[in-house]
Amino acid sequence: MNVRDLLRRSDRVLVVGHHNADPDAVCSMIALADLYHQINPKGEVTLACEDVSKLATQVVGVFGPVPMILENIDKDAEFDLVVLVDVNNVFQLGELHDLVRDPSRTLVIDHHGMSPEVGSVAEHLVIDSDRSSTCEIIVRLFSQAGTPLKPYIANLLLCGILYDTRRFYYGDSDTLRTAISLIEAGADYSACLRALVMRPDRSERIARLKAASRLKIHLIGDWIVVTSKVSAFEASACRSLLDLGADVAIVGGKPSKEVVRLSSRSTNEFYRRTGVDLGRDVMTPLGELIGGEGGGHPNAAGANGTRNRDRALKMAVELIRAAIERGSSESVSM
Repeated sequence: MNVRDLLRRSDRVLVVGHHNADPDAVCSMIALADLYHQINPKGEVTLACEDVSKLATQVVGVFGPVPMILENIDKDAEFDLVVLVDVNNVFQLGELHDLVRDPSRTLVIDHHGMSPEVGSVAEHLVIDSDRSSTCEIIVRLFSQAGTPLKPYIANLLLCGILYDTRRFYYGDSDTLRTAISLIEAGADYSACLRALVMRPDRSERIARLKAASRLKIHLIGDWIVVTSKVSAFEASACRSLLDLGADVAIVGGKPSKEVVRLSSRSTNEFYRRTGVDLGRDVMTPLGELIGGEGGGHPNAAGANGTRNRDRALKMAVELIRAAIERGSSESVSM
């Protein structure tokens, strides 16, 4: 069954994003809700995620009123369809994972590499790891459904693409064609760029500085791999360490005694020359060590769990080392 038919036959839909939802996740969620309302005007849609990032809130507010995105939902609530957006494992949903109960009524729309868990929780999958953002996939769904894009939605989708591709640093010709189609639908490119400009608040800047002061440098061949620890803002810290000169950065966060988060980033050159996929080669195996789940993209991946942050950071370096050596051996044998 295609997505249009799923939405048309569902009178109560829940759209869920990952915790600390970024602009790609939030803009995809809002756009999907609009697509649903156009396909099923009498239907009811609920948006939910544990929390929304400050940047995502800013982006949405620039182009219109911020829709209600719930942080908590009654665990006994019933929905005809649950849609997981920009999510490749239920662990990313936090407490909201209890709402994913029936694979036959669960749809996943995502651009990350498919995790082993996805097939067990959802029968309906729209996954394309060749896309640099989930917003690109949502644009395709509008086209397939023959549903027009409103300028408000086009702006949000372009913002999500700009964010996840780092202003087209990642992406390909299809990404650019999708962006052009959004501009033709009414998106304001300059306004979208401005909406994504946000000076990190004091706590995030402190986290970046702490990550830099605590980093450990690991030299693997020609590559500089760094690890560090912070309490929060792991992804932001990773990006800042790449800006300082690292080829790969892995940062472990521990916002509470019961929560461990890992974030990783690498440069395009590192992936192109080594073939090391941070989602597949590093974060997926680390998910088990920290008592949770991991996954993501070749250049950006993460894991969420409950334990072993320090062990995981050490193992991450060894996994990268092994993947590089494995890739070198395969090149020689060819």
